[in-house]
Parts: sequence; C-alpha cells; structure tokens
Amino acid sequence: MLTYSIAIRTLGKGGEMYREELRSIMRQTVRPERVLVYIAEDCPRPDFTEGDEEYIPVPRGMMAQRILPYDEITSDCILMLDDDVRLAPDSAEKLLGAMEEHDADCVGADVFRNQDMPVHRKLYAAVTGLVFPHHSSKWAFKLRRNGSFSYNGEPKERCYPSQTCGGPALLWRRDAFLRLHLEDELWLDTLPFSYNDDTLISYKLYSNGGRLFVLYGSGVDNLDASSFSSVYRKSPDRIRVRSEATFMIWWRTCFRNGADNSRTRMLAAGAFALKSLWMVPVMAAASVVSDPRALSMYFKGLADGWRSVHTPEFRDLNKYVIR
Repeated sequence: MLTYSIAIRTLGKGGEMYREELRSIMRQTVRPERVLVYIAEDCPRPDFTEGDEEYIPVPRGMMAQRILPYDEITSDCILMLDDDVRLAPDSAEKLLGAMEEHDADCVGADVFRNQDMPVHRKLYAAVTGLVFPHHSSKWAFKLRRNGSFSYNGEPKERCYPSQTCGGPALLWRRDAFLRLHLEDELWLDTLPFSYNDDTLISYKLYSNGGRLFVLYGSGVDNLDASSFSSVYRKSPDRIRVRSEATFMIWWRTCFRNGADNSRTRMLAAGAFALKSLWMVPVMAAASVVSDPRALSMYFKGLADGWRSVHTPEFRDLNKYVIR
C-alpha cells in the first residue's frame, strides 16, 4: 500500500476538537509515517500532545499553510487536514484504497455531505449561491461556467471522479501536488480572508488533466471549530470579501485560465453576468433582513475584484492551466 504522512494547518485555536482529531489519527488502522502540524508562526502551540505530532511554524494564511514544498515529507502521499475533522479508524485506509484502485492523484473525503442536507438548506444554497444538485452518474462535483459548483444529488457508487471538492480532508500524491505549482495561487491570501480556497486548489488539478476523485462514506466528520473561517464570519466586511474573491476565482478558473478562447470567455462571461443579476435581489433582501450594507458591499466587492484582476501582479501570474 502507498505510504502517507499527515499535514494539518492550524492557528492553534481548535481546542478540544483539534485534540479529538489528533486522537483519531492515533487510532488509524494504517498509521501515518509522520504527523506534521503547520501552525501560523505568530500563534502559540497548544499546551498538550496526543501522539507524535511535530509542529512547524509557517507564515499565517489558509493558502500559505497548505501550499508548501513539504520537504519534510518523503511519503508517497500527504493527507492534508484542517484542524477540525475527526477520522474514523479506517478513514486513511479507505482513502488510500480509493487512490490505488482509481490511480488517482487526489482523493477528497465527502465531508460536507451536500446530498444529505435537509430540503431547506438545499434551497438556501440554491437561492444564495446557485448551488444545485445534479444527477450525473459520472461526477461527484462539477464547476459551472458561472463559478458555482453542483453536487451529486444521489451518489450510487462509493467513489466518483470530480472536478472540484471541499478541502477539510484531501489525500494527495505528493508529486502530483507539487507539479501543479500552487504557489502561483498564493495571491488569494492577499484578501482579508481566503474565501473558497478549496475550489481554487482542487479545480487546478482537474483543469490540468489530473485525476481527482471524491470518496463517499470515508468516515471523516467535520467538527467545525472554524478557527480559520471565524475571521471571515465575524468580519463586517465579509460580503465584500466574498464578492471580490468569487469574482477573482471565477476569472482565474473559468474566464482567463490559459486554455480559454473567445467562445469559452463569452460563455463564461454570460453565465457570470446572469449569476450576478440573480444575486442582486438576494443581496437586496439581505439588506432588509440582516445587513443594511449587503447590496452595496456586494457591488463594491465586484468592483474591487475587477480592479484586482487588472493589476500588474495578477496579470503576470503564470497560467492556471499549465499543461
């Protein structure tokens, strides 16, 4: 079987949930070669240990703490975890088995279980983000031209190919991860919060011909300590940041990705324009119900995104599609 090590990104604020994660790692039927915790260098280490985890200080940032050279790791694979997940005893074994069975470059655990959400949450996702279920027998998740994803509404198989996936638990082949030159995507950390970093990272594998899969029933649970996302959730600027990040990621992944042409750009622009129009009454309603600035912050975020993608720094990025 392939060998693996674990890489956890943390701010050291996961508390008991992070402790439970470490305990679940120690219970794995296939033990990792190393457990490396990449902690933000300005954060104190937790005052407890649960096994043989090793701490490595790195610059703060959701992208900066994941997009690393991993020189410390010599294993075939890296199981990249957030600091708020709990593994079943055989989770790593299942992920490794799926990787070998499908000759995958990356296997993501279906942590958020969109297909199992109650109806009201599915409706909320559809209305506020144009996130819909699909019934394709081929894909777990698909990325639409407007930048929103769709999810398999009724997965019949245990493992499906995917175009994108969530990031709390991803098993990567080390060499496949490094080949993507994800350091070119560190620009997302220049925003106050690296919103939707999972899409930017995982879709790059698919876009460059890599083999991305999603494993259902992996036994990985999201405990949701929200140590990273709490910065976003508590920010009065969150709608603007989300709007700007959404625009910039759409531009990078769907509009000007390096494999684009006049036809694909026209289709992507039309799809995003329709999505933006759809969001106007949604944000107007949010302005009435929750945040009076929601609509204005939404437009400001789009304008900021437009300006950002036309800066020399962004224009000089290497192409997203590099193959």
